[in-house]
Amino acid sequence: MNITIRPLEGQAMLNALYPLDMLSLHSSPPFQNKEEWDAIVRERKGVTCHAAFEDETPVSIAVSTAMTQNLRGQLFPASGVWGVATHPSARRKGYCREVMASLLAAERAAGKVFSNLYPFRESFYERLGYVAFPLTKIAKFPPLALSPLLKMEFGSEVELLLIGEAYETYRQYLAEMRQSQHGMAFFDTGDRAAANRNRLWAAIARFEGRVEGLMLYALQGEEVTKYNFFGVRFYYRSSRARYLLLNWIARHIDQADRVELWLAADEYPETWLSDFQVKVETAIRPAMCRVLDVEKIGGMQVGEGSFSIRVVDALCPWNEGFWRFEACDGRLRVSKAYQVDCQGYCQLSIQGLSALVAGALDAQDLPWRGWGNLDAEQQATLRSMFPKMTPFLHENF
Repeated sequence: MNITIRPLEGQAMLNALYPLDMLSLHSSPPFQNKEEWDAIVRERKGVTCHAAFEDETPVSIAVSTAMTQNLRGQLFPASGVWGVATHPSARRKGYCREVMASLLAAERAAGKVFSNLYPFRESFYERLGYVAFPLTKIAKFPPLALSPLLKMEFGSEVELLLIGEAYETYRQYLAEMRQSQHGMAFFDTGDRAAANRNRLWAAIARFEGRVEGLMLYALQGEEVTKYNFFGVRFYYRSSRARYLLLNWIARHIDQADRVELWLAADEYPETWLSDFQVKVETAIRPAMCRVLDVEKIGGMQVGEGSFSIRVVDALCPWNEGFWRFEACDGRLRVSKAYQVDCQGYCQLSIQGLSALVAGALDAQDLPWRGWGNLDAEQQATLRSMFPKMTPFLHENF
C-alpha cells in the first residue's frame, strides 16, 4: 500500500472531505445532503487543504482558512484549522499528525505566523504544539431579571437588522474591536453567503452615529412566551452600550422565558445588576493557538527585558534551535542565535512559548506543565516581558 500526503483544492477537496467529515464530525447515518454541503463549503475562501491517501483513497484530511489575529497589540497573518478528520479504519496510524505537519508547513510557507483551532481532544492538539485559551462563558438567566432596565433612559435606540443587512457594519465593528482585543481573530474573507441566509438578528447600539455595541441573536423554540433568547455575540465599547443591549433583551420578557448569552472569558455578568439571577457555565471546547513561525512573532507589545531560549518543536522543525528575544521600545525583537552566544539560556517547548505569547499562563507555570526548565530569575524575566492576559479568539469554526 502506497501512503502519500498531498494538497487538494476545488472539487477534489470537496469529494475527499465530505465522507471523512461525515464519518468523524457528524452523527450518522444518514449523511447530510452532499449537494447542500458542497454549496456551503464551496463558499469558503482562502482555504488550504492537505490529505493522506492509502493508494488513491483519502483516509485523513485537514483544512485551514486564512485569518488575521491580534497577539499583544500586533496584527499577524494566521489561520484557523478545521475539518480535521480520519476514517475509522485509518485511525491510530499517525496519519492525522502527518497531515497536520504538512498543512502547517504549507501555512508557514504562505506567511502565516500563528495557527488556531477548536480541538476534538485538547491533549491531542497540545502534543502538536497548541495551547488552550480560557473557555468562553455562557450566561443563562430569565429575561425578567433585566426588568429594572426597562425604566432607564439611554438617549438612543437599538437598530434591529437581519445579519445579511448588517453584515458590513458587523465586519467593520469586528475589525475595530480586533485592534485592541488580545487573541482576537476572524476569517479574512468572511462568509457573506452564510450571512445572507439571515438566520440571526443583529441588534446595533449606536450613539451619536457611532456603533458602540452589537449583539447577534436568534429566538429559538416552538411555543410563544417560552422561546430561548440565544445571543451568540455580545460586544460593546461602553457601559451605556452594554446596558442598552441588555435593555433590548428585557423587551422580550413576554416572548422568551430564558436567555443564553455567550460571552468572552473576562466577562463577569454577575456584576451587571443587583440580585441578578444568572448562572454562568463554560463552553465545552477551548480555542487553541500555537506559534507557527517563531522568527516572525516580533513586533508585539512586551515589557522590558531580554532572554535567550532553545525552542523544541518536533512538528515544525524550522522553529527548533536558539533564539534571542529582546524588548526594543516596548516591542518584541526576535533573532536567530547560536548556543555559544546564549549564555544562561533556558529551554522552552513550542507549547511553553505559545502559552507565554497567548498570556494564558504565567511563566512560573511552565515547568509544572513540562514546557520549560526555567529558574526563578528566568521566570521573572519572562513574566516581565509576557505578563498574563486573557485571550479571546472570537471566531467559531
